[in-house]
This record gives sequence, structure tokens and C-alpha cells, in this order.
Amino acid sequence: MRVQHLLASIIGYPVLRRSWPWLLCLMFAGGQSIAQTIDRLEWIDAGGATLARISFGTNVRFLRQAPTAISDLMQISFDIAAADEAVWRPVMQESRRLIARGQYPDIALTYAPVGSGRPKILSLQFGKRVQVLARQGPDARSIDMEFVSIEGQKGKLAPLPAMVESVNDRNFAVVLKVLDSKQSADFPRVPVALQDYVVFSRQVAIEGGAGQALAVGYFKTLEDAEVVRIRVLSQFPSASILRLDAEVAAAKVPEVVPSQMAEQTAPQLPLAAEETRNVPEQQTPGQINSDAQVLLGQAKVALSQQRFRDAVDVLSRALLLPPNTSTELAQEWIGNAWEGTGDVDRARIEYKLYQRLYPNGEAAQRVAQRLSAIGMGTGAEVNATSGSLGSKEQPGFSYSGGLSQYYYGGSSKSESLVNISAGIDQNTLSRTNQSALVTSLDMTGRYKTESSDLKLVIRGSSASNFIATSQAQSSLGAAYLDYKNLNNRLGLRVGRQSAIAGSMFGLFDGVSLSMPVAGSLKLSGSLGVPANTLVSAPSQQLFGVMLEADNLFERWGGAISLVDQRTEEISDRRAVGAEVRYFGEGVSVFSQMDYDLNFEKINAFTLQGSMQGPMDTSITLLVDDRKAPSLQLSDALISSGTTSLKTLLQLRSLAEVKELALGTAAQARQAMLSVSRPISPKWQSSADIRYSEIGELPAIGNFQAMPATGAQYTLSFQLTGSNLYSSRDINGFNLSLLNSGTLQGTQFSYNNLTGIFDNKASVEFSISLYTQTDNTATKVNRVSPGLRLSYKLSERASVSGETIFEQSTTDGPTNHDTSSAYFFYVGYRYDLF
Repeated sequence: MRVQHLLASIIGYPVLRRSWPWLLCLMFAGGQSIAQTIDRLEWIDAGGATLARISFGTNVRFLRQAPTAISDLMQISFDIAAADEAVWRPVMQESRRLIARGQYPDIALTYAPVGSGRPKILSLQFGKRVQVLARQGPDARSIDMEFVSIEGQKGKLAPLPAMVESVNDRNFAVVLKVLDSKQSADFPRVPVALQDYVVFSRQVAIEGGAGQALAVGYFKTLEDAEVVRIRVLSQFPSASILRLDAEVAAAKVPEVVPSQMAEQTAPQLPLAAEETRNVPEQQTPGQINSDAQVLLGQAKVALSQQRFRDAVDVLSRALLLPPNTSTELAQEWIGNAWEGTGDVDRARIEYKLYQRLYPNGEAAQRVAQRLSAIGMGTGAEVNATSGSLGSKEQPGFSYSGGLSQYYYGGSSKSESLVNISAGIDQNTLSRTNQSALVTSLDMTGRYKTESSDLKLVIRGSSASNFIATSQAQSSLGAAYLDYKNLNNRLGLRVGRQSAIAGSMFGLFDGVSLSMPVAGSLKLSGSLGVPANTLVSAPSQQLFGVMLEADNLFERWGGAISLVDQRTEEISDRRAVGAEVRYFGEGVSVFSQMDYDLNFEKINAFTLQGSMQGPMDTSITLLVDDRKAPSLQLSDALISSGTTSLKTLLQLRSLAEVKELALGTAAQARQAMLSVSRPISPKWQSSADIRYSEIGELPAIGNFQAMPATGAQYTLSFQLTGSNLYSSRDINGFNLSLLNSGTLQGTQFSYNNLTGIFDNKASVEFSISLYTQTDNTATKVNRVSPGLRLSYKLSERASVSGETIFEQSTTDGPTNHDTSSAYFFYVGYRYDLF
């Protein structure tokens, strides 16, 4: 069938490319470009919540997680865009590790190969028992994990409560740090995650005299204040709660004790009005105004002399004073000072704080103009970080990465009985399908300063195939040098890398540049050579440019893009793309369209969304309509049997070549709706309905005509039980019903993942039973058991292996076939750093 031929073309025609020798010498001497599914796993500080973000090399959609309760073992189910699955399907196990930061635990992620069309599963092990909320990320290539609670920590980590507006509701505040009055100038800056709260100082009694407390507020309930206190413990170990309302104090609400260490180091703060009698008399309003005016005078001199860092320090001290006649001006000036240092993100935060505190202030128009000049930002102020909440990464070198090696093997045996006129013909065939040793390396070296971030990333594998003619193959998924200027947000990447989304996709060897432009716009451009094309066409080049806008409106963003790909100086692919995305609290929507200018046809349209509904209900929607494979003129080489587009155009007209290319691209449509929700602390239910259809293809070139598949519908029900017989087990029961114009099928599967030996080892058992009857009265029965084992030898080393056996029988009017096959792999992974 032609679809099989096309998929074989995608997988079987590697493109050999020159890459960047100074990077390749560190690993492989050239090779096949097969991208890994998992791009990276990293900590992200996103507007008050610290997330672990899984980034992918292709479009994915989050389906569900299990369990939703606290555990140190979790699975995430997701799908890969159908048109990309043949290219991005894993041929070997992928692993990532994220080192613990602060109170957030280390994470070990494993992604094992599964069959086409089945939901993909990420297995995650955490260094602590945690409760995680997984959801679709801000785009179609990421899944976010937000930590709701952590074992040993009280309260929730996300989301942060809103600051109360009413003065009558200002009952509590959180004291971050207390210093002697003489040291009050040494107060630290408040973390970005707390930017939506009012920052103030208060005089308190400490041993040996008076002190100044740096606090944030305000909160109505003790529970809200406790949420914030827990979130800042990693940076402020002595953080405690300050009770502001006398009536609440009279109700004798118990005092929150931060921790045993905090009890020994933190000074006692006043909790009620009657407890403040020994506090020295506070400054009069006149004294406060006088001190503030002196500090503003110093700041004015520093700003005039462009000593912006000094101005920040002085203005910070001024803003720690109680509200006074100079507070509004100091709030504007500190935004000017941060902008002068080049830290536009911090300046943006201070300007927005001014707008919130003084919406009709004297400087409101000036502040609005400055915000317009530097851009309003994303609203979430998302930054990658390897530290805990609010902390900055230390300058210097850092390294991460690992080495893995797996042996893959498999064989099959089939017996066929066919009724012929002379009797029954019997055939038996046995063969080894797979025997290969695959070695993979994943390394990242990083050097960071206060103004720049430089990374060297290398990911690839080398396979020794023991049954193929070619004994060794190398694949390079990434090999690039990435530079970011943290002041002006200029980014430069050189080497083998993933494309900049939009109408440009796949891997390429080249250079990409990104830079902020007016307002909240970002301009990105790439130039290079495609590295994973469908066919090998000579002298290929590509150019792509994309203009992105974040926070155009509240929580809305989008992009427009243009790509021009040429081969032998002939326009191979020229397309424009548009993206619209919405990323809100519990809701994310992503829409993308690609229009090919050469063919004047829509190449792809997709709409996907995720929503967290009431009672922890998770809803995922997908609608996708695209050409498969994507339209480009060189697709004509598939059916024509030629290897050069220039040669083909000498034999045929441009219109005929376009028809050849269109004849290889089927119209592929799919839709999916998934709903899941927990029904008890240990059980979670979900239901999926899927539709797919591939249009007909005409007889063209070397190919025969292929009819349309017709509409295919799959209805699946899944029940997942967690911690049913131990402290770490996940049990999945799935029933799927398949219906199309030519067949009906039913599949029941069970999957069990259990962590043992204090989660150092895991055992995963699975079994699938499938039966199918088509319109020729042919019946297929298949049973597939499997077993996967892994063991953690040390903090850096682990071993794992898996085996899958499949027994299948096919009974038709004239034949009876029996076949069996098994597949296995075994190997190790070692984290180098």
C-alpha cells in the first residue's frame, strides 16, 4: 500500500549532511538525522509557581496523569500529532534527569517505545512524595508539571493567593526577614514571584533592642499567609507569619511555627496589639517623610550620574519605609533605575506595580509610555531556572548529561495454511527481525554570567546493526551552541537544532537568531540546510522568519511566519503560517495554520485545547486537517523515481511536477475528545473518542491508486487505580472499541507499574487482548503480554530491560495463519554529572 511506502520513505531514506565539524568532533562523524522525542526537562519559574516543563521536538497533546494524589511515582499519557508520529516515533528508550532544587525534588523521566496509534506514556520518579498537577504547556510542544504539595511541607505550593484589597481584610502578612535597625539597608530584594503583593517594613522588638522586619501582604486568612510562607522557605528559612488584626488575635488562632531551625534563628514577632508594648516608639510621619526625601535626593544624584545600580539600592531602602509623600515617586524612579541597568524584566515589574498602586498617579502617563517602550511582557514573566523559587542561578560553569547503551533484539515465526485445488498448502517462515546495539549520548555544558547564558548541547546515538548490510549508523538529534544576552534578550544558536515552529519544522543545520522588537514582539529567523527531509534532494537550503507576540491581549499571543526552502535553486516549499494561542489559569488553546504559496493550498490546520474543569476534571480537544506528507515540490521525486528536481523539470512541465507532488500527499483528518477525572483518592476514570480518515490517492508515477480509508472511530474507556496494594503502584484498565466501514475491533489491555525497594526498582507488566472482524469474514485474534524491569544502581547509574511477546491468529474463508513474535531490549544509563 502506498501509505506503507510513504512511511517507509520517511524512515528509510536518511539524508547525509555536513554539520558543524567543531561540534561533531565531540561525538559523531556525520550521520542520519533522527530527532529524539523528548527535547529537554527543566525548571521554570512562571509567575509565582515553579514548574517542571517537558519540552518535545514535535507537537504533542496532554491526555491524563496518574495518580493525581501524592506519590513518588507517576505516569503521563500524551499523543503525538498523527502526521508526525512516523518521523518522531521512538526507536529506543529515552531518559532525562532533573536535579533537585531547594524543596523541589529530583525527577527521573523515562519514555519507552510503544506501537503506532497508542497513547504514549512518560514514567516519572520523584525524589520525594509529591502531588503534581500536569497539563498542556503554553504551546503545542510542552507539558507542564506544577507541584501542588510536597511531603514534609504543609500547605499548598500553587497557586499563590491573591492579595486582599479591602483594608478591613488585611489580617495577616508574611515576614521574610528581620534585621537589626542598623542593618536595614542590607534587606534583600523581594522575589519576582511575590511581585503582586505590597512590600513594607515594620519595626519589631528583637533581642538587644529594635529591628526592622521585611514583610509582604496582605492576606485575609491564616491559610493564605501559610501558603506564601511555605513558598519562600527555601530563600527565607526564618519566614514567619505576622498577625495584623487584633480581633483575629483575640480569637487565639494558633501561631504558625516555620520549622525547628526557624524556631532557633527567627526573632519573635508581634502577633497582637497588646504584645507590642515593648517595641520602641516608631518614627513620626514627619521623620519618615524627611528620611525618604534624603534618600530620594541621593537617588536623584545617582540617576543623573548613571550609577543605576546605586540608585536601585537607595530607592529600595526608600520603598522599605512606611508609606510617605515620596513613596509614589520612588516607585517610578526604581523602574527607571532597573531599566538603566539593562534589566527590563525587573523594570517592567516595578512599572506594573506603580500602575496597580497609583492608577491615577502623577506619573501614570510616563510609566505607561515606558512600559510601551520596553514591552508589556507575557504577564507570567516566565524564566528558566535551575534554582528554587525566587533564587538566581550562580554564575559559572555547570554540566548535565548522560550516556546510555541498549541492545535491541527480536524475531518472528509464521505458519500459513491456504486452501488450494490440490489440497492445503502449508508454509513456515522464521527470521530474526532485529539485532542492534545502540549507544546514546546526551550532554549539556553551560556557562552563565550576570549578563549572558552560553550552552553547548549535544544529543545523538550510534547503532551497530548486526543483521543489516550497513554495520553502523549514527544519528545526531542536536549539536548546537546557544547564546542568550540576558540584558537585551538577544539569542543566537548555531548547529543542528529544531526549527522555530510556525511554517518551519523538523531539524536543520544552520543558524537561528531571535531578538525583541517594539513592545512585546519578538523576531526570529533561521538559515540553513534541512536535516530530516522526506527525500534526498541535492543542494537544499531553507530560510525562515517568524514574528511572535506575547500578551497582545490578556493571556493571548500569536505568531506569523514565512519559510522558503529551495533545492538546486528551485523553490521547493514556500509557505506562510499563523498561530493563535491562549494560556490562562487552567485553560490553554493552540491553533495553527500553514498555507503553501507554491501550491496555493492549505497545507495544515490544527486546533487543540486543554482545560482543567471542576472536580479536577481534565478535558482535551483536538481537530487536525493536513496534507501527509507536507506539501513540497520535491515530493514528486517519490513517485517519479528520479533523484533531481532540476532533471525532472527538464522532462516535465512545472504543472505536471506539481501534480506528481500532490498525488503523493493524502488528506489526513483526525479529531479527538478526552475527558478524565478522579472518582476517589485512588481511582481515576477517563473516556476518549477519536476520529481519523485518510483520503484517496490517484494512480500516479510509480504508484497505483489507493482508495480512501473511510472514517474510523475509536471509543476508549480507561480506569486507573493508584496505590491499591502498596505505596507506589499504578494499574490501568483499558477497553477500546474500533469501528470503520471495513472492520470492527475490540481491545482490552491492562498495565501495571510498581515501585519496589524504596523506589530503586520498578516492575511494569502489561497484556493486551485484541479481536477484529472485517467485511470479508476474516477474523483476527491477538494477545500481547510484556514485562519491563528497571533498577537504580546508584544516584547516577541504572539498568533496564523490556520484552514483549505477540501471538496472533488469522482465520479467513480460505486461509488460517498463525504467527508469533517477540521483541526485547536491555541496557544501562549513566548520568555523567
